[in-house]
Amino acid sequence: MPYSLAAAGAATGLSKTTIFRAIKSGKISGSKDVNGQWQVEPAELHRVYPAFAEDAESTDAPERDAPVDAAAAAELRLAVLEERVIYLKDALEEMRGQRNAWQTQAERLALTDERPQRSWWKRLAG
Repeated sequence: MPYSLAAAGAATGLSKTTIFRAIKSGKISGSKDVNGQWQVEPAELHRVYPAFAEDAESTDAPERDAPVDAAAAAELRLAVLEERVIYLKDALEEMRGQRNAWQTQAERLALTDERPQRSWWKRLAG
């Protein structure tokens, strides 16, 4: 059964926004259901992001609310921060491209007609 963005975030310990950005960047695949909500298959999600908490069905697993190992938490935080850096670099590159396009258009528009303009009265009277 596929995860919603909120359920995927809870299953990995990440935010819904991070999961959505991963879908948009192509890191994981997701699809919209008939209601327009994003759905992510668990296998696809856990291929990239490890499960945050053990399943309650496991008999030898520790308590579900047990604290996460500090090293694992640091690794997870590092992965999230690296993903954020990549996202920001992509956004910056896109903004630079837009800036250059606007600058080119502004330069083109600044090249105005250098002929002297006649007043509206002279144009009307001939």
